[in-house]
Amino acid sequence: MRPRLKLHVPGLREMDYRRRLLAQPETMAYNRGQPVDAPGYDVATGCIDFPMSDWRFWRDVWLWREPSRYSAYLFDEDLGAFVGEVAYYYDMESDAHGTGVLIEHAHRNRGCGCEGLRLLAEHAFARPEVERLFAELPLEREAAVRMYLTAGFREVRVEGGICRLELDREEK
Repeated sequence: MRPRLKLHVPGLREMDYRRRLLAQPETMAYNRGQPVDAPGYDVATGCIDFPMSDWRFWRDVWLWREPSRYSAYLFDEDLGAFVGEVAYYYDMESDAHGTGVLIEHAHRNRGCGCEGLRLLAEHAFARPEVERLFAELPLEREAAVRMYLTAGFREVRVEGGICRLELDREEK
């Protein structure tokens, strides 16, 4: 049974969920050992510190900048709780919008990532400025690549161990 998710743009008081999400070693394990350029990044755990002092700035950059940036929590209506977040951002180099999805470890393998990507695509393509969504993932992140493919993205190339997946407005 597919999860019943909806996008929820968080208010400032709801930023604590993101702080907790980024602090979960099991959730952030995919990030472990990667060259992440973020203040408060712990290379050993993959976790990223998200102190309250950053909340307002982050909200202003990610929540009030559509169509160049957008982020929302995924709210599971059956559970009555947030299960992760999705985002898109404009990438000038590829003239497309990159995507991200982060599902709490406890809610993985329930279809939340695929459903979240579908909701994100629906929201993004409602804006005339968004023509194409993409993700670039290391091939070893097999589950993430499968999630994008299941959500309707297509593999466009593999280069240097990185898989580029895309979804065009017409394909949605």
